[in-house]
Amino acid sequence: MLKRLFIICLSVLLLAGINVAAEAARVRAAVVSRQYNAEISCDDDFLVVDEVTGESAALAKGKYFLSVADGGLKINDIVFTGRIRFAASDNGMLPRINKKSYDGTLRARLQDGRLLVINELELEDYLCSVVAGKTMVIWPDEAIKAQAVAARSYAVYMMKENQQEAFDISATDVELPYSGRESQKDAISRLVMATRGKVLTDAAGNVIRAVTTSSSGGRTESALGAWGYNVSYLQSVQDYDNECPDYKWDYKISPVLLQTLLEQNGYTVGKLVSIRLSPLKSKGHDRTDTGRVRNMVISGDAGTVSISGQELMKILSLNSTFFDLIITTPLPDNLEVPIENYYGMEIGRKDINIRVDNSEKSIWKNVYSSYHLFSGGKEEKVVFYGFGKGSGVGLSIWGAKGMADASPANNYAVILQHYYQGTAIKNIGI
Repeated sequence: MLKRLFIICLSVLLLAGINVAAEAARVRAAVVSRQYNAEISCDDDFLVVDEVTGESAALAKGKYFLSVADGGLKINDIVFTGRIRFAASDNGMLPRINKKSYDGTLRARLQDGRLLVINELELEDYLCSVVAGKTMVIWPDEAIKAQAVAARSYAVYMMKENQQEAFDISATDVELPYSGRESQKDAISRLVMATRGKVLTDAAGNVIRAVTTSSSGGRTESALGAWGYNVSYLQSVQDYDNECPDYKWDYKISPVLLQTLLEQNGYTVGKLVSIRLSPLKSKGHDRTDTGRVRNMVISGDAGTVSISGQELMKILSLNSTFFDLIITTPLPDNLEVPIENYYGMEIGRKDINIRVDNSEKSIWKNVYSSYHLFSGGKEEKVVFYGFGKGSGVGLSIWGAKGMADASPANNYAVILQHYYQGTAIKNIGI
């Protein structure tokens, strides 16, 4: 009898544990943060519940504005305390926030005097949205499944890291940008659910921070190269991303615009004189082992600054830090020559086509190849020649597609364990 009672109690506890785990598998995404107002709209009547006083206000369908006011929150002329929750009416929908629809629950609060709106929803529903935004339905199923497991791992990692914070992850997170229900696609959701509960763990059994990149340009970057510290599962590996439209790219900018953008971001050097960056093929000390730019030195007539490759990538919206550069002056396509008569008088002019295969050339053949000098010419340009798109760290989205296309044996597990060295796939039971 006691044994039977023990088994019953244990079963109840196990079932309770499963329920707790399922309830815990909810992610809190900050869909509005550090703003003073947001648009609220709904096609149905809805409720706003003040979570401090317990009072609620019924609002008719339509458009409203949520704003910060006198230490509280205000919707049009209705004032609430600093914490409110939105609730749907019977058979109705939750209101949209800034024209975006969300599943789960919506709460708003004050944080440091500004507005914070949090969407709390089931992790798998959240993943159906973010994975759909990172891939295309026409891609191989195994490549999409690999992205789903990586995204789930990253989300669970962030949930653990931020469990004491107001939210787990921002909707503008560079890894998992989130735009709500509208971005979901049935075909993607099916593949997300096919991997339900599966995450990547490191050798110690911890869920990993599974960062991804769009494309690496042939070889991924290690965490040590990108961030300056080693992560066992983020090592440099061969990539299979040559089908990516940004596998090779170039970007041109005038010295004047480059100077202006640098000054707007706090790098004041005056009129540009030179850029110091070792050639990609030499992989000097200013580059990582894979050739990505760690830092470069820009000099002008008012000073010299050292700027990281990642900062320059951000300022110029470059695809990656995996680039080389030259300073060029374009050669003309045509040469205008005078036409003279018998007496040497000009009677007209004629364009002669002198187009050559290489319409640009470097204006300076440097003794030291790391130095790129400006001449001050009118048509001068700085040209960046690069590879890949994104940080280059972790799972390559285009590389995953390349692996899945190459062989049926490259299922999502094989793909993931190639890009995240030494990891295992486990089911966290959600």
